[in-house]
Amino acid sequence: MASSSSSLFIITFLLLAPLCFSFDSPSQIPNGTLDLSLLWYGPFTPVQKERVQDFIESLNFDAKEGLDPKVSAWWKVVESYQERYEVKEIYQHEKSNRTVAPRIKVKIVRSYVDEKMKYGKEVTIENGEKLVETAMENMSKVVPVVFLSAQVRSHGLGFCNKTCQRYALTVKDIKGKEKPQPYVMVSDPEVQCPGECAWPFHIANKGPHGMTYQPPSGEIGADALVIQLATGLADIAANPALTETLFKSEPPYITDVGNQSSPDYIEEPATKCIRVFGSGAFPGFTGRIRVDPITGGAFNSHGINHLKFLIPSVWDPKTKSCWAPM
Repeated sequence: MASSSSSLFIITFLLLAPLCFSFDSPSQIPNGTLDLSLLWYGPFTPVQKERVQDFIESLNFDAKEGLDPKVSAWWKVVESYQERYEVKEIYQHEKSNRTVAPRIKVKIVRSYVDEKMKYGKEVTIENGEKLVETAMENMSKVVPVVFLSAQVRSHGLGFCNKTCQRYALTVKDIKGKEKPQPYVMVSDPEVQCPGECAWPFHIANKGPHGMTYQPPSGEIGADALVIQLATGLADIAANPALTETLFKSEPPYITDVGNQSSPDYIEEPATKCIRVFGSGAFPGFTGRIRVDPITGGAFNSHGINHLKFLIPSVWDPKTKSCWAPM
């Protein structure tokens, strides 16, 4: 990645609440929560903000009146990764005796705008952490989500090297010591490496080019951003180190092959299925998706208010394959 490239990053720190389940009293089930505190650093279009908010609200949208397939079905596959741990008090389904994965509720608790870009337009890992602190605003148990506009330039963040997003499990405090603080960064998919990060809304930069599609919202930057945000959230929410720490779980189940956790539960379930958006996908072909006959936008799932999204596939440990809404 050239240091002069403009970039848009999302820095997401996941601090999930402990899980405790009780089948006998559903109203008192304190599921794992993912409270997001958003910081919009620089100018953004209304569509970009709306798409991010609508996608986040769609993760737990299970209403029967909504159209299928739903974004929430995709998120349930991510949640299923919690089944590999002996989460204390995780309940069994009464009829089938099937282990039910803990739910991860996601919601936005704060949204703050800094169009003047207090820390400037040059962002490194160091001052990026200052933006995270700004987003947290001394709140505990929140997930700071920092959006950097296309005017911001990045240095030393390693994007465009076979990835459009990255995450880590620690950051350095003011004394320079590492502390547990998981985060994910996502580059601007339209401005930075669009041939890799904005496909299939932009022509691919390598391999079979395949078809390009119109984004469901009408803005490439908004919908490609959702794809990369979804990838980062899925990868870090399924990370075993994060799960074991934040969900207060026991060690992974013992398998028949020894004292190893099941290889079906991989660490980066969305990255493994990169460029797969539907069944039957192959290089240059998204797989089965739909195109709205009115807007021409490509999609594979529905969210709140009948909105349409194109989201990446995720590795399903049960079927040992990439799961897609279609």
